[in-house]
Amino acid sequence: MNNSRLRHLFLLVLMLFTAHLGWAQGVTTAAMSGVISDSKGEGLPGATVIAVHTPTNTQYVAPTNSDGRFNIQNMRVGGPYTVRVTFVGYKDLTREGLNLALGQNFRFDQKLSDSSTELAEVVVSQRRDAVMSADRTGAATTVRREQIERLPTISRSFQDFTRLTPQANGNSISGRNGRFNNIQIDGASNNDLFGLGSSGTPGGQAGTQPISLDAIQEFQVVIAPYDVRQGRFSGGGINAVTRSGTNEVSGSAFVFGRNQNTAGKSPTPDPLTGQRTKLAEFSDYQTGFRLGGPVIKDKLFFFVNGEITRRSAPLLFRAANQVNGVNEVGSGIVNFVNNDQLQQISNVLRERYGYDAGSFGEINNETRSNKAFARLDWNISQNHQLTLRHNFVDASDDNLSRSQNNFRFSNNGYRFVSKTNSSVMELKSRFGSKFANNLLLGYSTIRDQRSINGSLFPSVTINFGANTVVAGSERSSTQNRLDQDILEITDNFNVFAGKHVLTFGTNNEIFRFDNLFVNDAAGRYDFPDLASFLAGRSNATNYRYRQNYGLPGGKPTAKFGAAQFGVYAQDEYNVTDKLRLTAGVRLDLPAYFNTPSYNPRVDSTFANAVTTGPAQGAAYDVRTDRLPKSRLQVSPRLGFNWDVRGDQSLQTRGGVGIFTGRPAYVWISNQYGGTGVDFANFDRTGVNAPRLATVVPDSVSRLPAKASKGSIAVTDKEFRNPQLLRTNLAVDYRLPFGLVATLEGIFSKTLNDVLPQDINLANPTSTLLGDGRPVYTAGTNPATGGPNRYRNSRDFNNVILLTNTSKGYQYSLTAELKKQFESGFFATSAYTYGQSRDLYSGTSSVAVSTWEFNPHVSGPNNLPLSYSNFDLRHRVIGSFSYRKEYAGHFATTLSAFYNGQSGTPFSYTYFGTDINNDGGNPSGSSNDLIYIPRSQNEIVLVTDGVNDRRTTAQIWSELNSFIESDKFLKEHRGEYAARNGARTPWQHRIDVRLMQDIFFTVGSKTHTLQLTADVTNFGNLLNNEWGRDYFVANQNFGLLRYQGLENGTTGRPTFSYGNGTTPTAKQAYQISQLSSRWQAQFGARYLF
Repeated sequence: MNNSRLRHLFLLVLMLFTAHLGWAQGVTTAAMSGVISDSKGEGLPGATVIAVHTPTNTQYVAPTNSDGRFNIQNMRVGGPYTVRVTFVGYKDLTREGLNLALGQNFRFDQKLSDSSTELAEVVVSQRRDAVMSADRTGAATTVRREQIERLPTISRSFQDFTRLTPQANGNSISGRNGRFNNIQIDGASNNDLFGLGSSGTPGGQAGTQPISLDAIQEFQVVIAPYDVRQGRFSGGGINAVTRSGTNEVSGSAFVFGRNQNTAGKSPTPDPLTGQRTKLAEFSDYQTGFRLGGPVIKDKLFFFVNGEITRRSAPLLFRAANQVNGVNEVGSGIVNFVNNDQLQQISNVLRERYGYDAGSFGEINNETRSNKAFARLDWNISQNHQLTLRHNFVDASDDNLSRSQNNFRFSNNGYRFVSKTNSSVMELKSRFGSKFANNLLLGYSTIRDQRSINGSLFPSVTINFGANTVVAGSERSSTQNRLDQDILEITDNFNVFAGKHVLTFGTNNEIFRFDNLFVNDAAGRYDFPDLASFLAGRSNATNYRYRQNYGLPGGKPTAKFGAAQFGVYAQDEYNVTDKLRLTAGVRLDLPAYFNTPSYNPRVDSTFANAVTTGPAQGAAYDVRTDRLPKSRLQVSPRLGFNWDVRGDQSLQTRGGVGIFTGRPAYVWISNQYGGTGVDFANFDRTGVNAPRLATVVPDSVSRLPAKASKGSIAVTDKEFRNPQLLRTNLAVDYRLPFGLVATLEGIFSKTLNDVLPQDINLANPTSTLLGDGRPVYTAGTNPATGGPNRYRNSRDFNNVILLTNTSKGYQYSLTAELKKQFESGFFATSAYTYGQSRDLYSGTSSVAVSTWEFNPHVSGPNNLPLSYSNFDLRHRVIGSFSYRKEYAGHFATTLSAFYNGQSGTPFSYTYFGTDINNDGGNPSGSSNDLIYIPRSQNEIVLVTDGVNDRRTTAQIWSELNSFIESDKFLKEHRGEYAARNGARTPWQHRIDVRLMQDIFFTVGSKTHTLQLTADVTNFGNLLNNEWGRDYFVANQNFGLLRYQGLENGTTGRPTFSYGNGTTPTAKQAYQISQLSSRWQAQFGARYLF
């Protein structure tokens, strides 16, 4: 980064810190503003507005200006508040029971009656409405504490409540990868910034939540906030604030638990017994407490929370037994391999190589977590409040999975251990009636590490057609550790100038990463079949050995720093009492520190284009020691809110703006380990690959000769962080009976998205006869014995360039109906249609995998726009809760949540040998999309080995039957399958909670014993065919196996379908044996 530029930025940040200005409602607080007027509507200058947070007696005072306007900032979320308005010569006005939502700027316009009017003091009660609010412009969902306490949840996770957002699907928001979200707790980042876990939160890979749900006061999910202070995402923002103590000592102790007796039977019967089966023995319990109260009444408050989670769960898939020489079939059974074959593999590894592969029977995965949270709130004075809080999470998770297509021995698993410490300090200040300030400092450390099961041994993969058996040490876990440190400095302030609120601020994040990751550090063998494994090697070209290892003098870990600096300015303009405009601009400056190692061979090789011959390609200005430039990314935004009738009965809102996020920093880290001078790679196939043997991973001298410099990872010097243009338009309409209807449309256009390219893959030399797809093969490679892939340089394997694309878009249309809390009842329902298209969905982490696992036809460097992995389509949600108190000592609450959606997208691909030799995962389902034949004349079918005795006509009949039974394939005959063009069936799920409260008095206080029963997938409890959860592993289904060309090296490609012995799948998708069952969790809580 340019030093002069950085110096100027820090000077600007310093200037912002020293300014004594104010800020509008934010991601940790709420606000209140409005106009106080007389009975004629004339503003009253000098009136006094006093808002009192009743539980803590915290007072917020603001006088009105010359127009009668007032602003109160930095208010506590929740309530209840009592607001009193006074003015000499006028009757006092008091409003009680007012609650404020997170991020809400509550509009409080009031008219006072003069003292000559014979009226008593006006006292009214009011609930908040976060929908019909003048500050609301873009799409957002607020989840209140009442919803958190009442709605069903078993995992007690963020996702159980962010799912209330109509445009969300799991961790994906608005059709984007969850990696592009920004999660904040108490205004500080709480993300998996490196981007390795699926949850997007620290500790996610250890199966834990980032904080106890009991510590959370309120959630907010924002998709298009035109407030420039909210940024760092191109998906969605998730904001949460934690609980704090009050003047009353209160607390709770709880326990929740479940086991195999609180879960339903398998969704489908066992094929041998004809009976549906129960889960194997398991246990899952959570216990904890919370306690809050005053240290000094009205002045200093504390809140503490602790939680322990323990889970022991069995693997869902077991190997098949042989019955009359045939492997049994059925849900939960891996039927491509049987127990006798697994015993044979285990015996060979133990007796020949001295390695214990572990169990291939039923085993349990253990998950544990310990959480502790503490918070102090200090009312320093009426104008200054200080918050200090710390969150600690210690978690571990046994990681071993099996599926119908993949079977792993127990010692191929690993344990993931994670520890997170996160501290936040927030100082909220007000300076008179015109200025306020909010300073937030956050610091977090995250320590993640994998430990392998059993002793160290090379990874061994044995292919059974499109299926695999894996033994040995898990290939990515023998050297895998990550340390992260995050420092965050945020300051926000504004000036209240009549109808304008001028906001200025800065948000800065500084990261330090220390990543040890060596894939295949202990070596990896891929055997084409069981016979070759028993022989210890094979001459087949799909027999392969790979190993990565450190070079002398190389850097063993990726240690680097990064930062995101941001400054912004905004004008919130109340044009009239009905119309509010928000216009602002945000400047984000990414920076990277600590350059990777320099490999002169890389830039000298790719600086000049290869201009002749079949390998001709473009020149690339790349260097292994050069990271992206620090370039400002500008995000202007404009939002509006129009109260059409002036009574908050009809509201139109919307806006347009640019949103800039972060990359997953693992993509940047790849460059540190992919220089070609720190690590080398040995990769050989067929006769050139070594026999299976124990390999010492740190002994270079024992590696076979001809090791290469491996794969290279570089980043485009012009690379920009993910960025998109997003616009929305919405109408909110208040209906009778407390209902609010919303119609909302959102459209996002990609400006800068992540795109990996292999710049060492030269242009294709030909096309596949009868298929037309490009082919990258030219004879035999003498070094490997396999097909020769045209490369720009033989010194390297893949050279992955991380660059940008502007192709892609997402849109959604939502109709929503809400019933606010009233008389113990609330409800919401919504329908959303969404579509998302991209070139790359950002689902992988390792440099090569980001490129090679992207299904295509036209070549992996020439991707067309297609459906995203996060394409939503149809989604229907609904929730309700009703609470009834009776008999003076009892209350019963019934709550439910429904989610229905039109499946998940997946791709149909070939499997087996790489059909076009582009290097795309030849050992499993490849990255090559299939051609869907219209008739038998358009495909050459062959048998799958000597045991397959079917005729060509029989094979076609089976394949044709599969195509006809699949809606997508049937409708697209004569075409290439589109990436993610197919979808699993519709899925419907209902979760239910029944809660019983029993009140009793201890001394002068009411205590409560609360009993809960949560049932997820309640429909399956009523009917075993309801509530089924469908999935396709890795969203990729290998339908046809490529068997080579007709004449060996020429002719059309040939394919096999099935193998003639094992029954072929009736559909691409599988039924989840766990989530398709109903499951119940029972709990008890004591509140005081």
